[in-house]
Amino acid sequence: MLTLDLTPAEWTVEDIEKLPHDGNRYELHEGSLVIMSPAILWHNRVAYRIAALFDRADRLAAHEVGIRFGDRSTRIADVAVFSGQPDMRRAHHPPAAIAIAVEIVSPESEERDVGSKPAKYAAAGIPEYWLVRFPADDDVKDADITRFTLDDGRYLQVAQYRLSDLEKTGLPAD
Repeated sequence: MLTLDLTPAEWTVEDIEKLPHDGNRYELHEGSLVIMSPAILWHNRVAYRIAALFDRADRLAAHEVGIRFGDRSTRIADVAVFSGQPDMRRAHHPPAAIAIAVEIVSPESEERDVGSKPAKYAAAGIPEYWLVRFPADDDVKDADITRFTLDDGRYLQVAQYRLSDLEKTGLPAD
């Protein structure tokens, strides 16, 4: 993660929406611009597969969704499942539009995806958070998923899944 102090000194969501989409991903951390490099191939493949799971269940999901926490703060969820019909012309959506935020942990994203992002999502009231990790058995074709639900302002772990199992059985009934 590289943070640059560029003009404007205090970035806004509108400012980053004007930046070129050249493979980099941009977040705002309380007005500070954060430029993230493209994700590793495993990360990208897993994001597409998780979005497809929700699509098959007739739930609108997309990868690399901006979640806007104010004029000077936004984060990019690796996958987001929408709670209703979002404005398709927007890149950054309010937390109320998000039913599930999914973060896929890569080596360079560990602190962000496990530490700061879930706390931000919980504080904003996003009902569910999924944490996806490289499988313990090193199977590059799979992923381990931990599901959390919001309870009294914090996330509690409720289930664990293997991505390949969910692709066979579908999403669990709530």
